Amino acid sequence: MIRFENVVKRYGDFEALRGVSLEVAQGQVVVLLGPSGCGKTTLLRTVNRLVEPSEGTVYLGGEDVRRLKPEELRRGIGYVIQSIGLFPHMSVLENVLVVPRLLGWERSRREARAREMLRLVGLEPAVFASRYPRELSGGQAQRVGLARALAADPAVLLMDEPFGAVDPPTRERLQDEFLRLQADLKKTVLFVTHDLEEAVKLADRICLMNHGKVEQYDEPETLLRDPKTPFVREFIGPSRTLLRLSRIPLKGLIEPLNGKVPAASVPLSAMAREAFSVLLAQGARSVAVTDEQGRAVGQVRLETLLRVASED
Repeated sequence: MIRFENVVKRYGDFEALRGVSLEVAQGQVVVLLGPSGCGKTTLLRTVNRLVEPSEGTVYLGGEDVRRLKPEELRRGIGYVIQSIGLFPHMSVLENVLVVPRLLGWERSRREARAREMLRLVGLEPAVFASRYPRELSGGQAQRVGLARALAADPAVLLMDEPFGAVDPPTRERLQDEFLRLQADLKKTVLFVTHDLEEAVKLADRICLMNHGKVEQYDEPETLLRDPKTPFVREFIGPSRTLLRLSRIPLKGLIEPLNGKVPAASVPLSAMAREAFSVLLAQGARSVAVTDEQGRAVGQVRLETLLRVASED
């Protein structure tokens, strides 16, 4: 869906991108990860031509993006940024309507779509449609920004630190909401963050960048298990054991109860990291795993979690 071929970007003598080549498959979430100044936002902006490469080519759906007029290209791409960028003089509904209106949709169609998108991101239109950006919390404003990006049903979403300006609990809720939406919508997403934990949670693949180059491009599990360069190893650091647990479902780790049910429990849908956190908090050696009705269906032992976290 998106392909970067030897992309270079120079600003005078400074090379912000140094021959980047990678491909983003249709329906995948690819996270561009790395420290400030590594080139991740610059690379993302070459897709919608907010940045023009000095060399190389960016393809979208097999077509060189330079063959498309920038305004036409951007109308077909959802774009979500940290600062949100809502128009302060427009209501929430009017903000979500922007791209469908530019595309010439009939009023009834675009209003119906805008209300549908607000519901999709958890904002009831009857409550929020007539509000203005100044009347929203940070999390609500980000949801409106996401609804606006989705309104014209683009195949591609570009997301540049979209949850970086909100408090940690709100950020976690927005991440969960994004994963829920992506499971239904299957958009092709290029997502920029400097947060390793966020990248591991959201990505199908992670592109870890440094000084304008790709250090490693892999699935999160592979990146955490097998860092390819000293920079990758240092960037991941000692937290990689816990992060690996956040990608491992509990289902494959469950053992029979063998009589007594542990006092602490986690749902069957949880990841191994949640079970590990509960065990540490409780000072326990095992945790019960419960189904949707709250019935214990097995247990997971601390020894099992430690073993799978350290496996190569």
